[in-house]
Amino acid sequence: MLKRGFVARHKDKHTLREPTAAEALVTLAFGYSGERISIGEIVDPLAERGFGLLILLLALPTTLPITPPGLSAIAGFPIAFIALQMAIGLPRPWLPQRVRRRSILTGDLQRVVRGSLGVVTRLERVLKPRLAFLTGWTQERLVGLLVATLGLMLASPIPFTNIPLSIAIVFLALGLIEQDGLMTLIGVVGGIAAISFLVYMSVISWDAMSGWIGHLF
Repeated sequence: MLKRGFVARHKDKHTLREPTAAEALVTLAFGYSGERISIGEIVDPLAERGFGLLILLLALPTTLPITPPGLSAIAGFPIAFIALQMAIGLPRPWLPQRVRRRSILTGDLQRVVRGSLGVVTRLERVLKPRLAFLTGWTQERLVGLLVATLGLMLASPIPFTNIPLSIAIVFLALGLIEQDGLMTLIGVVGGIAAISFLVYMSVISWDAMSGWIGHLF
């Protein structure tokens, strides 16, 4: 069993630095010995690092080219729920006890982390604290509102929109984790572009459906 707080407090013994997002996710996924891991046991250690790590973990599976049907909706609503808490100024993520008691196979969590690790590691090489005026408390609440919007849209059934929305969420989450204002700015621009693309695809889908119904009647 993974000790509560280990992900947040564990330091590299040589550099005495905080673990990176990738290291924290690996510690969580591969440092747990049980066959199943509860949602609470996933959330608690990540929540000690703020909202960013938890949002990142939820968004990563939806960035993969091939995902199970319905995964975007399964991830999108929790992302929106957690990000909304950040937007209203809660100090850390909160989940109902009924949700916290639910569990998943530890192997499934490990597959998600393993499949996404390369992308996260590459992005982390360019992350650093900068553009502090984009990473303050007020700005984080605005980012939370944007991520909540992206999460709700991620749960929509509009085709070809999941990956752009997910990538924007990942960029915003990494910006939060590392206090990187440039990454946050990229995520904001990407998020607005993804929302615009979804609206465009929605209009096209509506026009196509209206035309099809018109031919029927």
